Amino acid sequence: MVKRIAVLVLLGSAAAGQAQSVDQAEEVLARAAAAYERVRTLRSEFVQKIEIPALEARKEGRGVVYQKKPNYFLMKFEEPAGDIVVADGEWFWMYYPSAQPDQVVRTAIERSAEGATLGGQFLVDPTERYVATYVTREDVEGRAAHQLSLVPKFEAPYTLVRVWIDASDYLVRQFEIHEENETVRTIVLRNVEAGAELSDQLFRFSPPEGTEVFTR
Repeated sequence: MVKRIAVLVLLGSAAAGQAQSVDQAEEVLARAAAAYERVRTLRSEFVQKIEIPALEARKEGRGVVYQKKPNYFLMKFEEPAGDIVVADGEWFWMYYPSAQPDQVVRTAIERSAEGATLGGQFLVDPTERYVATYVTREDVEGRAAHQLSLVPKFEAPYTLVRVWIDASDYLVRQFEIHEENETVRTIVLRNVEAGAELSDQLFRFSPPEGTEVFTR
């Protein structure tokens, strides 16, 4: 009887802890969503790492990202040099000369709304779209951050997202996407600047001469 009571107490404690972790996660997500709602523009440096177990490969990249509401986005790679992703308000352009120098891919913005941001895409109706769990509090680039685990409730090309949300301004500082094929994509955002003056012209893109444009 004593053992049974002890087991019940432990189970009750675990359930309470899980409920608390969900409540914490939802509170952090609510603050983060509110923070992104207030921000009109963002500029930051980024470092991207991609681990591809199926190919036993690892890729790295870095550069600068600019974001401006509602549908402007620029991810400009310094490494690999020349790679670029742009949302110009109408089209979402992807050009990776490091891999396919003769090809540009574009998609209508309305079909890739989540793509026209970096990190903030996980804060669109987060509690409706994800099962969220608070994991821990740890530093990212010397700043305290809340680490959350997000499991999508909808059909997605990934099974899990870990996101690190700054404990001060509640902007995303790091996220880690676990794809269905076990590829893991990690992006760290550094020197995040909210409210920067960004001209619409910054987000203009013209396919380089000699490239073929594929529309999806």
